[in-house]
Amino acid sequence: MFAYISWRIVTGFHIGPLMIRPHGALIAVGFFAGAFLMRRSTRAAKIPDEQLWRVLEWGLVGGLIGMRLAWDLGHLEEMRSPVDLIAVWNGGMSLLGGLIGALILGGIAVRRAGLPLLPMLDMAAPGLALGIAIGRFSDLIVGDHLGKATSLPWGFKYIGGMHPLEGVPAIGTVVHPVALYDMLLTTALLIVLLRFARRPRAVGSSIALFTLWYAGSRVFTDFLRTDPARLFGLTGSQLTSIALIAIVVTGLVLRARSGDRMSGSAGPPRSVPSWNGPVEEAIR
Repeated sequence: MFAYISWRIVTGFHIGPLMIRPHGALIAVGFFAGAFLMRRSTRAAKIPDEQLWRVLEWGLVGGLIGMRLAWDLGHLEEMRSPVDLIAVWNGGMSLLGGLIGALILGGIAVRRAGLPLLPMLDMAAPGLALGIAIGRFSDLIVGDHLGKATSLPWGFKYIGGMHPLEGVPAIGTVVHPVALYDMLLTTALLIVLLRFARRPRAVGSSIALFTLWYAGSRVFTDFLRTDPARLFGLTGSQLTSIALIAIVVTGLVLRARSGDRMSGSAGPPRSVPSWNGPVEEAIR
């Protein structure tokens, strides 16, 4: 058995005069990897690439705004001027806020393009999981989301390097590698979603599975973080996750009661509903 896992934190490195930040670079890689995975489904549904990229562009803008805004709301006591609200180089971002922001602006773009919202979200679900998993790998490199102290054999031992993004633990401290937990859980979610979408499912099932799984895992893993409690001993991310779970469960219950059993899917080409006209045809 091993006593701990460890590596030296690297938040950036130079290639000539150019400073490379692995965190930002891999987040960008995650976005495009998720986008190309989603494109497999939208192409099978005969949705033009131009429409997809337009939706993704607005989703990206909404994600960036939501990520920072959610972080600001959780750190209002640190805001000294309006500039602090947008100073992404001094502070952080919230993944859940980014997902919500992307859903809002991306959803508006979907509706403006005349595309069906729930099938599009189903097609996006595996790509979201892939993008998050890659982003969490970048967190491991830069030492982001180091959790509470632990004696478990898979704890992360800080042995130095560049300063982690969320504080600097004492040399030799062993903590929960929360980003690793999140990466593993989201990778498992990706595998489940890809298998789940191989068979026809009710419209909205894949995005519901993604939300329940990811939000549920955040409720659990946030108990291992050092984030401050906001209400009832829960962090802002936990409260947001619980709200998302409640919304999805309520939606599923209402649909079950109404007897709505619309068939559709968001998986590989053989199971994605063909879309080449009115919204009703995509969700038929």
